[in-house]
Amino acid sequence: MSKIPKFTKRFLPILLFWGIAVLFLMLPGWLSGDSHCSEYYAKNIFPYLSLPIVFLSSLVPVSITEIVAVSSVLASPALITWYIVHMVRAFRAREKSRFFYRSAVVLSVVVFLFSASFTIMHGMNYSRKPLESTLRLIPRERSADDLAEVMTWLVEGVSTYRPVLPENESGGMLPIGGIPELLTEASHAMDQAAEVFPELSGNAVKAKPVALSHYWSYTGIVGMYCPFLGEANVNIDVPASSIPLTVCHEIAHVRGIAREQDANLAGFLACMYSDRADFKYSGYRFALIYISEDLYATNPDEYYRIAQKIPSGVIRDSEIASAYWKSFEGPVEVISTELNDAYLKVNLQEEGVHSYSLVSQLIIEYYFNYIKGAAD
Repeated sequence: MSKIPKFTKRFLPILLFWGIAVLFLMLPGWLSGDSHCSEYYAKNIFPYLSLPIVFLSSLVPVSITEIVAVSSVLASPALITWYIVHMVRAFRAREKSRFFYRSAVVLSVVVFLFSASFTIMHGMNYSRKPLESTLRLIPRERSADDLAEVMTWLVEGVSTYRPVLPENESGGMLPIGGIPELLTEASHAMDQAAEVFPELSGNAVKAKPVALSHYWSYTGIVGMYCPFLGEANVNIDVPASSIPLTVCHEIAHVRGIAREQDANLAGFLACMYSDRADFKYSGYRFALIYISEDLYATNPDEYYRIAQKIPSGVIRDSEIASAYWKSFEGPVEVISTELNDAYLKVNLQEEGVHSYSLVSQLIIEYYFNYIKGAAD
């Protein structure tokens, strides 16, 4: 019997770790044609696998993701220096082969752990059935009259809830009870929506405020789910009108809803079924932004007719949000958007960052199936 060559035997663990890592990363793509497996995983396995890490991370009141990210950046110069010093010592001691072998082993283990945890905690959920399918919100062609009807409903919604909300000195909307209470209540809002749509159910989650949110805004990012920690992170520096929906969006990711348009839909539904005026307003306003753009592109005259009914408080919120984001425009935002676009496309979302806006079609179908349909 032939023996395994010494070179092959030595590097077999490295090749094995890399091979398994690649298999983990490719698994969601392989299962994309058979969503039944992914759906079974998301509903019957993922909630239990993710529960320990989601529970433990929720016990820490601050963003662990932020701590790790900032610590990594600050420690990078020291780690690079440490690595170079040890590499030079290895060269002088004629042990460079041993040094690079150990480096390769460590790197392969790290890549394996990252790929495995990403796939288990998030990647597999990209190959699930679209939420529109499970909720039977299949998009269809809609007329300008249909869009006008939906926009009218949304204007009525913001007109109902915006006047009862507190304001800051600039006249912008403030959340009821402050940001900490809002972050706590978001999981409850998701649970309320899950009573109607069980697909939104999942582990209890405490979203985390990011302390460096102001600087994070230069990337144009309002929230982020860290699958390695099972943590929903939220930018709390942005205008408050968008925060309730953003928090619910990130919690949807924690609960196994990976696609961005699906997470947007889940966030919208959570706001709709919440018993808090700030959540309801955030949901109505979010939908109004997308639907009004669609109607304007289809029938500008009808858009202007309905837009005249939008309350001044809602207009102020939009102006405040526009001015806020304009102040952060720059190369960092452009690069961040391009990276996010590439990430989404790699993870089975062909539309990239444009997938966020696909929720408008689902909101329209929600209205005709659950609002108008229920009334009829």
